[in-house]
Amino acid sequence: MYLFGFGSLINLSSAQKSFKRVLTQNDLISVKIKGYERVWNAIESIKFEDGIVNGVFLNIQKNENSILYGVVIKITEEELEVLKLREKNYSCIIIKKESILTKNIDDDLIAFMTTKEDKLAKKDDKNSFIPLKYTQIVKDALENYDEEFKENFEQIFENYPFVLKAGDYSFTDPTQNKAAREGTKNYNDSK
Repeated sequence: MYLFGFGSLINLSSAQKSFKRVLTQNDLISVKIKGYERVWNAIESIKFEDGIVNGVFLNIQKNENSILYGVVIKITEEELEVLKLREKNYSCIIIKKESILTKNIDDDLIAFMTTKEDKLAKKDDKNSFIPLKYTQIVKDALENYDEEFKENFEQIFENYPFVLKAGDYSFTDPTQNKAAREGTKNYNDSK
């Protein structure tokens, strides 16, 4: 089975936290799919030094006229379970293989997409910020991909729909925070 990553999972060191096995850049296979676009609207409760805010993270949504670049990672059932903890407010969706425009993948993809209305940020939401560190995780990853892939990400770094907030942050949900920060390192300890 394949996982589709479109945000922090395109970053090798970020993705590595959810896997016991050692990943290499070759495990993050560049793909493009049709019918989806990347948007800033997934809300997660996060804590900065000065308090708790709604962190706004990347999400995908359907758009028949759009082409979306990302990566696929071959995963096991156990790895999917750890990823579900990390991506707890996202719904697990299936992207049909017919939507994949890249020839090297011939299987449906699993992706995490926020679909719950109360977890989707609206433009005038108060106390909602995009973590600057998160944007840097995605930007840093782009160095490992070709120009076409990078260009597909450019628009998300222009005219942010929410204010950027600098500083270290953690997820307020302890299980999610552990999965995001330590991944599989202590996964079996938390069962």
